[in-house]
Amino acid sequence: MKTGRGILGIAVLLGAMLPASGCGTACPAIGYVSTIEVIVEGDTTAVHEVQMCTDEGCSAPEPTAGPAPSVIVSDQWVPLPNGGFSPAPGASIPPPTYPDAPFLSYKPSVGKWAFYPAATGNGTPDRITLRALADDGSVLSEQVNDLEWTKEDPFNPCGSPVTTPQIVFIVRER
Repeated sequence: MKTGRGILGIAVLLGAMLPASGCGTACPAIGYVSTIEVIVEGDTTAVHEVQMCTDEGCSAPEPTAGPAPSVIVSDQWVPLPNGGFSPAPGASIPPPTYPDAPFLSYKPSVGKWAFYPAATGNGTPDRITLRALADDGSVLSEQVNDLEWTKEDPFNPCGSPVTTPQIVFIVRER
């Protein structure tokens, strides 16, 4: 008889705790990167770089890997007992340094630029200013755009990536 009351007590306790613990959705820790794509049209012959500016500051080109240093395997790497190699003590190749900018940019193809958040901050701005820059950094053309962000899956309780339509940046003749 005691066993029956014990089981009943545990069932009542679990029933009371269930609403307190919540029956929410367990969401995975996924970070989404929102990329802003820009198509550059018009007089683009003098355009060296396209820059995107927000209230947080202006974008910078993403770092590019420099040429690989000439490495002598015996000086830079130590063979491991089970095969493979490990960096030798004291030998290091510095990683690329990232500029202090709210967004980084790259050029995926001719006439197209892409921007993504460099670090924490507002990766989905409501308003941006695009600048076409010449080799010397002078501004050739400027354009202000308001952005509208849309969730790819608005019914997903865990969130989903957001997108904004491509922007057409018309570079005017000077």
